[in-house]
Amino acid sequence: MTSAGLLAAAVAPQSSSAQSAPPPSDPRAGLVSQLSSLNTGRAGAMSQFLASEQALANLQQQLADARRRLAAANAQLQSLSRHIADDQQTMLTARSQLASMLRATYETGGQDGFAGAIISSESFSQAVDRLQATQRIASELTQLQHTVADREAALVRERAALQTQFAAAQAQEARLSQQNNQLMAAVAQRDASMRSLNWQARGVATQLASLDQGSSGPADHSGPCGNHFSYGQCTYYVATRRCIPWFGNAGQWLSAARSYGYAEGHYPQVGAVAVWHPGAGGASSYGHVAYVEAVGPDGGVPAGSFLISEMNWGGWNRVSRRVLSDNDPAIAGFIYGKAD
Repeated sequence: MTSAGLLAAAVAPQSSSAQSAPPPSDPRAGLVSQLSSLNTGRAGAMSQFLASEQALANLQQQLADARRRLAAANAQLQSLSRHIADDQQTMLTARSQLASMLRATYETGGQDGFAGAIISSESFSQAVDRLQATQRIASELTQLQHTVADREAALVRERAALQTQFAAAQAQEARLSQQNNQLMAAVAQRDASMRSLNWQARGVATQLASLDQGSSGPADHSGPCGNHFSYGQCTYYVATRRCIPWFGNAGQWLSAARSYGYAEGHYPQVGAVAVWHPGAGGASSYGHVAYVEAVGPDGGVPAGSFLISEMNWGGWNRVSRRVLSDNDPAIAGFIYGKAD
């Protein structure tokens, strides 16, 4: 695609897919619909942002190539100008030498010039030599004049061609610089749009989490009820924080908790167990579990995020903490308290 085509694609008006429909009567359904619409808009904004960045990178490469060609043409012009100056100096020197030779020939013959020089010769051989020397000088002068004229004409043509190329390279550099500035503005606009959509989506996700938190099931504030998991593992640590009556690897905990009558959901809650998909988000093929310590915006945690404590993430038998997003795709779900 040409630079003009890339620019047109990058600065094209953005899609309005992020516009949300009027919310239905069910508040949760309205939030879900709004979040889905915003996520669609975020995906479109991200695609446009990446396209703008790629177009900018391509254009900047073209601009760099144009500037290299401009520098090369300028260097050729300067080199040619030096050659022209050197040739002109060489021609001036040759003309001066020929003029000296002609003067010497005339002076040898006195006031009668060439004829006198021949007549005054002491022998026929000397007269022939003088005549041949005079003819040679005249021939060299004529040849040099032709060579000088041809050389000057060739240099003038070459310089004119280079000047044309240089002017074209300058025009292209100016045009690409203008397009580069326009694309940089487009990239900044796409970035601002994407940030705005992310901010809106986080706000809706926070509202949805708050709404679901009230119906996600009872929080589990019970203490440990025995620990039958391997020491130093993530499962062992969570079992030291709350009652875990079931068995199995971390990836099996959601189904195990369900069979024991514990509530599950997809939003964090203080005291809940966060369960990872096996092999996702850095978890092993056995899965991973952690204990939810705080949910934003409480406890100094940003809205739309939650704080966990866990073991065997940064090393065996090592407890660590980190903040995760509410909609982290690696999380399979949360285990709450036992349902009544």
